[in-house]
Amino acid sequence: MTRRAPPDDAKARMRRRRRTADMQRLRSRQRRNVQLFQIEAGPEEYDLAVQYGGLREDQINDKVAIAAALGRLLRRALVALSRDNTRRR
Repeated sequence: MTRRAPPDDAKARMRRRRRTADMQRLRSRQRRNVQLFQIEAGPEEYDLAVQYGGLREDQINDKVAIAAALGRLLRRALVALSRDNTRRR
């Protein structure tokens, strides 16, 4: 059997670029010791993101705005838990 040359079409080039970018992000996260987690957000989480995370009602369909608001909400919750934990000691 002979080896086939890798495809040199536009889709393959784009796939290689995406893969390269993905690996760069992965290695960057590994260097910074950061992990990614997927979360499931329901109506209650959206309400909290609007109330405490700075999400506006007109941004409900904007994935980037939702991610940022949920991130702010999570950071605020972690700070509150940390503060509460130090008070109990």
